[in-house]
Amino acid sequence: MTTGAGPQADAASGRLVGNRYQLIERLGTGGMGTVWRGRDVLVEREVAVKEANVAGRPGQVERILREARAAARVNHPAAVTVHDIVIEDGHPWIVMELVHGESLAELLRRKSPLPETEAARIALSVAEALAAAHDRGVLHRDVKPANVLLGPAGRVVLTDFGIAHIEGEEPLTRTGEFVGSLAFTAPERMEGHRPGSAADLWSLGVLIFVMVEGYSPFQRDSVPATVSAVLDDDPRLSRVAQLAGLVEKLLAKDPGDRPPVERAVAVLGAVAGGRPDRVPVAGVAEAAVTEAPAEVAVTEAPAEAATTVAPAEVVMAEEPGRAGTPEATGVPRGRGGAAGETRAPRAPGRMRPWSVVVLTVVLLGALAWGITRLTGDGDEEPGPAAQPTSSATRSTAPEDTAGHTRVQESEFSLEVPAGWKRHSRNAEGQYRYTAGEFELIVGPGRDAGGAGAAGLIDYQGKTEPELAPFRESEWASISGLGRTEVDGHQAARGAYSWTTEDGRNIYAENLVVLVVGDRYDIVQLRGPEGNREDITRLHAQAVASYTPR
Repeated sequence: MTTGAGPQADAASGRLVGNRYQLIERLGTGGMGTVWRGRDVLVEREVAVKEANVAGRPGQVERILREARAAARVNHPAAVTVHDIVIEDGHPWIVMELVHGESLAELLRRKSPLPETEAARIALSVAEALAAAHDRGVLHRDVKPANVLLGPAGRVVLTDFGIAHIEGEEPLTRTGEFVGSLAFTAPERMEGHRPGSAADLWSLGVLIFVMVEGYSPFQRDSVPATVSAVLDDDPRLSRVAQLAGLVEKLLAKDPGDRPPVERAVAVLGAVAGGRPDRVPVAGVAEAAVTEAPAEVAVTEAPAEAATTVAPAEVVMAEEPGRAGTPEATGVPRGRGGAAGETRAPRAPGRMRPWSVVVLTVVLLGALAWGITRLTGDGDEEPGPAAQPTSSATRSTAPEDTAGHTRVQESEFSLEVPAGWKRHSRNAEGQYRYTAGEFELIVGPGRDAGGAGAAGLIDYQGKTEPELAPFRESEWASISGLGRTEVDGHQAARGAYSWTTEDGRNIYAENLVVLVVGDRYDIVQLRGPEGNREDITRLHAQAVASYTPR
């Protein structure tokens, strides 16, 4: 742990943790906790003491203990050393070596870009630390300049194993979530796949690029733009020659096309030693280590528009003999969807799948809820004899999914769970179908402003009215950003979570489809955060059946 950050006075200074480690000054505070410069009074040596910030975060204790276990497994001079773990008053404290110096991020703010041989020397130590970690079944998952410390005598130390994954241990987070720094996160993690050591090598490639070029190849001015750059852009080095081939291979979109860490070490060693490199960089990356991704904080732009609600008009017809059941109404019984549910197909070629990308902050927790069939949102209930209007008629086609009703609107057609209410088109141009706290929203014919397919992801983050509540929320997250195809049309999807002003946690699956001309169609399904699997399942069915006109 570095002393490069400026120390700060604090009332806890002088405290003796575990009757052994005296806190001297606070070096800094991050998402995982506070780091102190301390002194081991038993053996009279300086140490770094990391205090977990666990207030209101029940999973944080296990997370910081996992950090200590992960770092302690890696026995290498280029990996930070863990001396001790103390549990005091329910708070875990990690005692680590204190590295005098600064972080690579601080160096790059003063001096950037770096000479090729110096960048290779730093990257070599990081690669060797990663090799040692991977040998012990540990994925670092957050390789970036801020986590690389530069000590005396040219020592380089990889630190902050706070989001590392340890092979054989249960993940701390739900499938489809991850933590990390977006501009340094490998494409396979963004797409929700279970990454192996090749994901750390991608981050190493970005790290080298930043050092020798002086800028981040994927960092953009918004979250959607950064994700899009990671998924689609192919940056090339322009200032150096010897590292260009290695970086190109490390930044291969397919993890199987990246070289193993041993090959990276060989190339970096040759360049750092001033020897022309003749080592080929082609190779197969190591086998994946099973893991579930976690979370990352997101800040979004202010909302630009708000949605409105229209009165209920129609209850979608139910199948005979199924009235009143959760399956008939499409309202989930509880958490989780049934196994084997139909999912929307992936797009061919380079179109990105809609599997999960996370860029999420931990919300306050799933809201306990109960739902009554067709209670709606305060709209008047139609009588039992209510029939669909001509603008929302039930299709009798045999291909309609059981428990769903196909609606034929003037601008689109799709399947809606049987028993859901249909609302007339409102001032925002939305068609809404609701059941209790669940809401399916279709916004057809939006002006794309000339952006076309290139603006599909950015539109969701900056402009889309259906996501105004997400942009307004202080607690918000994005997941699932990626490109896909719907009925032959280019599209992009995302999954969004936010907390409302009254404390409700909302989860929404969102799709933007490029239709004829320069127009977007929006298909969104939202509901309680605790039912995200059901929302995903119902949205997938709506999208799979969606046909723009």
